[in-house]
Order: sequence, then structure tokens, then C-alpha cells
Amino acid sequence: MTVSHVDPAELAKFARGNLNSRDNRRIVRGLLATWRGSRNEIEPALSGGEEAVPGSELAPGLAGLLERARRLARDRERVPELWGRLDAVPRPERRSALRSDPSFRSWAFGEWLIEECHRLLESDTVRAEDLADFAVAVAEGLDSRDHGEPLINDLKARAWCAVGEVLRVLSDLRSSDEAFEIAESFIGEGTGDALEEARLLELKAALRRDQQRLREAHRLLDEVIAIYRQYRDFHLVGRGFLQKGRLCAAGNDLESAVRWLRKGLGLLDPARERHLELAARHSLMLYLHESGHLQEAWFLLKASRPEFRDHGGELLGLRLRWLEGKIQHAQGDLAEAEKALVEARAGFIAQGIGWSAASVSLDLAGLYADQRRPAEMRKLAEEMLPIFQSRDLHREAIAALLVFQQAVRMEKLSAGLLEEIRSYLKRARRDYKLRFESSLDG
Repeated sequence: MTVSHVDPAELAKFARGNLNSRDNRRIVRGLLATWRGSRNEIEPALSGGEEAVPGSELAPGLAGLLERARRLARDRERVPELWGRLDAVPRPERRSALRSDPSFRSWAFGEWLIEECHRLLESDTVRAEDLADFAVAVAEGLDSRDHGEPLINDLKARAWCAVGEVLRVLSDLRSSDEAFEIAESFIGEGTGDALEEARLLELKAALRRDQQRLREAHRLLDEVIAIYRQYRDFHLVGRGFLQKGRLCAAGNDLESAVRWLRKGLGLLDPARERHLELAARHSLMLYLHESGHLQEAWFLLKASRPEFRDHGGELLGLRLRWLEGKIQHAQGDLAEAEKALVEARAGFIAQGIGWSAASVSLDLAGLYADQRRPAEMRKLAEEMLPIFQSRDLHREAIAALLVFQQAVRMEKLSAGLLEEIRSYLKRARRDYKLRFESSLDG
């Protein structure tokens, strides 16, 4: 959930009724979202506020707000139990269980499903897709008498955003677009919270980036950053800057991408989104490497290893290992580069991530070509297709790998052809209709 940290000084102003309506909504949102971790600072501030305005109409509202926050905290404590019960239900029956069992109709459970979905997107897309669908079912089952229709519509919008984001990662861009249209319809019937709209626009900008609608994506991110600035949440501003950086990279403007990522990382609070901060750091190192700043990329990578090991997770660790192999190859440390690339390739194959495994294989082929090791190149080429035909590559991508295999057999693999195939795979992941046209016979 996109929220600002609750400031005790602002709470006192809120309690006295000295804030405008926009800031009042932000404080309420923050109270409900962060109650469990911040109750020691929140209760005294609110209690002091009630005493400061005895007999005012504000005091009953504050009492109601406190009770609602306490109820939400209790609901959050039940989330592990609810997930354990749902996880024990056979997978085909889970959506039915969510609709038929009233105990699953929990706001806190719906929020948790959405947050867990986003957390798992980079490591387990199958489970993330399930969680997004479950979140939609939970939001649809909430009682408007408990939460109010506008708040429920906000949660429905968030759930459909999660669906759209999963579909984007799975490269189903058309269905992702449809999911975001549904999310926008619920936002239009929601509370009018600008932060809810900003999060939707931020995710939609990533979709427009993958659709290569870069100008529209830049416009959406400008709106997002403006909203986050209005709310004085610099962590969220930093997150918007990171998205700007990735957008510039999609347009092959790597120098601008590096600048935006540096600005974003400077504002980001790692404690709030540790994985996001590490993923952004990986992107920065990658763009530094690709734009020729090899030594700086290598320095940052070495300094970052402990944090990636402790907090990055398996998939981000594999990406760092892959980048390490690329940089070592560029530096001429071929033995260590080979070790890193072989490990990364095996890891991606084990994870079932065919696109990344294929791309690492091409980098490994380039290393073997530089060392004039035709036997290893042939072995690599023969291993590739049986593995990748059972993974997530589409027919045109497999055709590109067949060209690679043929070139190795004919001993016609050039650095130029390798780059053609690499570039094609990078673009074709987001456009399954993109045909590969080889210069092998040219």
C-alpha cells in the first residue's frame, strides 16, 4: 500500500482540526495503514488532541478512527491464519472458498494478498497471478456497511492493478491493458485519494513502457511524481525517478537512465522497499556497464554483494551473478566470467525463466567464441533447444535460437549475429509477434 509515514507533529494538528481536507485524508490513510507499527506514537498524539479540544465534534470522530485502526490491526494479526487455511484448500477450489467463507472477507487479507503479489512478481509469477486473482475475489466480497463503497472501490482498483501488473510481467500486454481499464473504472468510483490514482498511473506507465508508447509513459510518470511531491513523500518521488530511469533505458538513452536512477536511489528509503532498492541498484550497475562505465559498475557490484546475498532473493541474486560474468568478460577475466555465466544460466533454467537463460547462453557463447573454443560452443548450442522448447519462449524466439545453433554448426557465428539475436530476444519478450530476420545467409 502506498502510504506516507505518520508524523506525530502533523497528528497533533490533525487532532485539533488544523489541516486541510487533502492532508486530513492522508493522515487517516496513514493511521489505518501503519497503526500496528506506530501505535505508541499515534495514541498519545490523538489522545492529546482530544484533550486539547474537549467537547468538540472532532473527539467522537477520533475515537471512531482509533477503534477502526485497532480493528484493522486485529485483522492483520489473523492474516497468517487466513492464508494457511486458504493454502490448504486444493488450488482449483480456492476462489470458491473465498466467495463462500465469510471469514475470508477481510480488508487486511485483501491488502496482504496485493502486497504479496507484487513481492513475488520477480520470483514466482504463477503464485503472484493466483494472489492477484484472490485479491480481486476478497475485495469483491467486502461489505460496504463495514468499509463504505468508495474505500472498497479503492481496494478493488488496487487488486485489478495487481492483475494488470502480473499480466504485464507475463508479456500479455493486451490483457494487462484491459485489467488497468477495470482498475481505472473503480478509481473513478473511489474515495478520490490522489495516492491511489498515482499508484495506478505508475504501474500503467510501466505497461506503456513495455508497449513502447514511451511519450505517454513519460507523461504518466510526470503526473505521478507531481502527486508524490504534493504529499511530500520523497521515497515515493524517488520511486517515480527510478521508473523514469527504466523508461529512458527502454528508449536507449542510457546516460539519462543513469542520472534518473542516481536521483531515485538518493531519495529511496530502503527500509520501506528493500527489494525495490536492490533491483534499482542492479539496473544502475547494468546501465553503467552498457554505457561504458565499466570500472564504476564493477566497484558498485563488489560493494553490493553482501546486501544482495542477504536481502536480494534468488532471482535478483542470479541477475547479479549474470552481470558479474558480463563485466568480468569485458575486463578480460575469462575464467571467472565463465564460472559466473554458467552458474547464472543453470539458475535461470532451474527457475524456468527461458528468456534469461537464453540470453545468458548467448553471452557464454560470445565468451567461448573469443577464446576460440568451438567444441564448447557446439555443446552449448546442442543443449539449448531441448531445454528452451519446454520453457516460456515462443515460436519466433526459438527460431532465433535455431539460427544460432545452425551458425555454430556451420562455424559462421559472428559477433554481429550474436548481437542481432541478443537484441531480438530483448525486444521479442514484449512482442511475441516480432519476427526474427537473420543476416546469416546474407
